[in-house]
Order: sequence, then structure tokens, then C-alpha cells
Amino acid sequence: MRVRVSPSAQGARIFPLLLRGIPVQTTIDQVGGLRRRVEITVSYDELLPHFERAYGDVQQNLQLEGFRKGKVPLDIIKARYGEQIERDALSDVASEAFRTAAREHSLDVVGTPVLVEMNRTAERGARFVIECEVMPEITLVPYETIEVVKPIRTISESDIDEELYNLQLRSARLEPAEQITDSMYVVKLAFAPIDPQTGAPLVGGKEQEFFLDDERMDPLLRTELINLRVGDSFLYRTEHAADEHSDQPHEHAYHVTVREIKKVVLPTLDEEFISTLTGGRLSSEEQLRQDIGRSLQEYWEKEVAEYLRERVVDALVEAHDFEVPEGLVRAMAEEFADSALERNKEDKRLRQIPREQLVEYFLPQAEQAARWQLIADTILRTENIELGQERLQALAERYGVDVPQLQMALEQNPGLRNRLLTDALFDFLLSRVRVVERPYEELADAAEGEG
Repeated sequence: MRVRVSPSAQGARIFPLLLRGIPVQTTIDQVGGLRRRVEITVSYDELLPHFERAYGDVQQNLQLEGFRKGKVPLDIIKARYGEQIERDALSDVASEAFRTAAREHSLDVVGTPVLVEMNRTAERGARFVIECEVMPEITLVPYETIEVVKPIRTISESDIDEELYNLQLRSARLEPAEQITDSMYVVKLAFAPIDPQTGAPLVGGKEQEFFLDDERMDPLLRTELINLRVGDSFLYRTEHAADEHSDQPHEHAYHVTVREIKKVVLPTLDEEFISTLTGGRLSSEEQLRQDIGRSLQEYWEKEVAEYLRERVVDALVEAHDFEVPEGLVRAMAEEFADSALERNKEDKRLRQIPREQLVEYFLPQAEQAARWQLIADTILRTENIELGQERLQALAERYGVDVPQLQMALEQNPGLRNRLLTDALFDFLLSRVRVVERPYEELADAAEGEG
């Protein structure tokens, strides 16, 4: 555990640790909630061996005019650099002394301790004041009191029809056409805004392409287009809620002209198309439908598994009320802000927002994430959940490696180990909490009604 140096502790720096278990005089005060103030006093006799070690390290690498490297006398080093060397060594003392105090007083420290004061005593010893936050006490609720709802859905023929249509659509060809007779057309439209004063189309506007069978398309616009030909035009009005342009609901009007029409021709579901589509695996429509059904069911099960994890997290966070360390929340918010900036490097508007403002924005999300992390850590520790031999053997068989190879991979890849441990955690939780199954359609209708 390293101690972070406060700017007020002038000159202090953290070097590689030199100390092991030094005796110290320690006072620990609670300064509010989870924050602790640790005051540590170390005598000069206890410091002296570490100062001598620091002088020796400097002497080995120091080269002054008139002396060979490593041969500068200690009295010269002490006279010229003694104050700085001892001050640097005190930073190491602070780190090790704090670790010793935390261990002896059973302080479960969260985050990075901060060295707020560091000075020498009248007896040439040292006094350190370090502030830190400690883990909150979390009393886990009985797992069976946690209830989550699992959506149940059977893939229907209409689901398969829809996916089959999407597959055909990706391989469709476009043929020039003169008239729109149904929704299987792609059209290019020119939109000219209507002058609200004169009612005449304004010069300019924009062109936009639409696929009429796209469910996202305005149904009123689709209806207007049926039976039109290239060159036909019509008046199109759209209603808008209050936005950045107006604090009142308002209407936009456009003069719309059909510039181009293309017919969407789907491929026939014959043996040639199906074989090409599946790389020769399948040849008949029935085989393709069965394959699509299996794929959709697998996808659904993965989605439900992720959904259940999210609901378990939400339920456990809601069920446990405790103070979350501010430092941990702050660190997570900063991580979220930096990640958002990294993911959106080209977003000029985002980059204009001060970083501190972004951090503030992410604080609520970070507080929930930190709460879950602490709950998860408590469950892992309390239930002794780990990657035991049985689980490692099952994972090794799944990935086609032997257990020693898997163990080596886990040692070299902490991220992989964390993911597998997270899987073990949720396997445990989902075997303990109450999972209530309900039809997906029922849940969807209820959500739509609430919306």
C-alpha cells in the first residue's frame, strides 16, 4: 500500500520501500464516517538505520568532481544533500509505518491514503499524519429475500419470418422504377422548406433517401408516397415537441419532390441462394428456418442471462444501505470521465466540457458502481467464492486446454481471472436468489403501459 503525498506535505516523495515492520507509536481517530486520521511518531533511533541505508544508496550512484563514482565521502554527501535525502527517506518510512499501523489495528483501507503532514520532532524523530478511508461494514441480507424476474420467450414462426426477411433484404438488388406501388421501394426525396410568410418553397433544402418498409419511417410520409412517380411533389408537415429552437410545440412544412425510385427485389429462397448464404452448410428453406430458430434462441438466452445479472445487481444494491467511501466514488467517476473522453475523441462538444464537470456528471453512476463493487467483494470473501479445482477443470475442458495452461493464462491475464471470478459470483447468486419466470410479452406490455 502506497501513501499519496498531499501538496501540503512539502518535499515528500514516495521511493521504493526500505522498511519492514518498524516499531511506531500510533494514534487513530475517526474524523467522520469512514474517514480515519492516523498519527504516527517514529523515534530518531528507529529512523537512523533507514537514513544510513538511503545515504548508502545515494553514495553508490553519486559522482562529484574530484571523486570517482561511488567514492564520495559520506560527510560531504550529508553536508550537501543530507536534508533532501532524509526527507525523501521519510516518505518511505511513512508508507511502511502506515502499512504496519493498518495491519496491527485491522484497518481495512479503501483507496489511496494521503500524507497530510510530515515533520521532524524536537528529538529528531518524525511525525506523520495520514488520512484514509476504510471499508464500510456490510451486513449481507439473506439471498432468498432477493427476487428477480426472468423473461421467458419461445421463438415463434413470425420471429423466424422476420429474420429470414432481413437476410433476404441484405442480398436484395435495386431496380430503377417509375412509380411507387407498395412499401418495397427505395426513394430519393428533395425537401424544400416552406416560407411561413409567403407559403412558397425556399431555395435549397436537402435530399434524403428512404426505404419505405423501414419501421422507423414516418407512416404519414409513407402513405403520401404510395402511387407517386418520379417528379411528383406534395406538401409534407411534421409536428415537433418543444426543443432548442422553440419552447413550444411547433410544425415544420416542406415541399417534397420525388427525385428517384428504385424497386427492392428480394432473392428467391432457392437452393442456390441458401447454399451461398450459409457457405454450403444448408440447402433447403426448412433447414434454414430451423438454423435461424436455433440462432435466435441462443441469442435470446444470452440476452436474458445478461439481463438477469443486471437485475441481481440492482436488487442487491437497493437492499444494502451503507456509506460508500468518497475516495472510491471519486476515483470511479474520474475513470468514467476519462473513458468517455477516450471513446469520443472526435466529439468536439464533449471535449469542450471541463473535466471536473464531467466527473461531477458521473458521480451518481460511480456511487452505484462502487456500492456494487463493495457488495460483490463482501460476498466473494464471505462465501469463499474462488476459482477452485473443479471449476478450473470444467473451464479447461471448455477451452480445450489443460489445467496448468489455464492457470498460467490466469496469472498472466488478471482481466481474464476477474471475468471468470465474476461468472462464479453470478452462478452462486442465481442459485440462491428467487428467480420468478414471466412471459416476455406480458412484461413488454406492462412496460409499454407504464411508458
